[in-house]
Amino acid sequence: MVRLSKGDDLLEGIERTVEELGTDSAAVLFGIGMVEGAEIGYWEEEKREYIREMLEEPCELVTLSGTLARGGIHLHVALAGRDHRLLGGHLFAAKVAVVAEVGVALLEKGSLSRDYDPEVSLNLLRL
Repeated sequence: MVRLSKGDDLLEGIERTVEELGTDSAAVLFGIGMVEGAEIGYWEEEKREYIREMLEEPCELVTLSGTLARGGIHLHVALAGRDHRLLGGHLFAAKVAVVAEVGVALLEKGSLSRDYDPEVSLNLLRL
């Protein structure tokens, strides 16, 4: 489990905790809490780029999942605003607004990595 506090960088906090536990490979199983300054994205296949959106107001962290590997962290998120509507996608950045509780599963044997795949223009997970 990872517990982060107000003002912590969500992605850096997860990466730092996993590293402190002695690995660079893990699965993010869930995350709940509240974040602010979130930057999310949607992969535009034809343009081969993310369409990014900044969410300045605090949002409930409804769910969070993804992987950590040599070469980077890859997270997807669902966030709810004051109107209770969900927004989601790839998570580029977020600060913890109140608290974040994140469940992680560490890879005990071997390690995961990400390598650039020119066919899709993304860093893909290698097992």
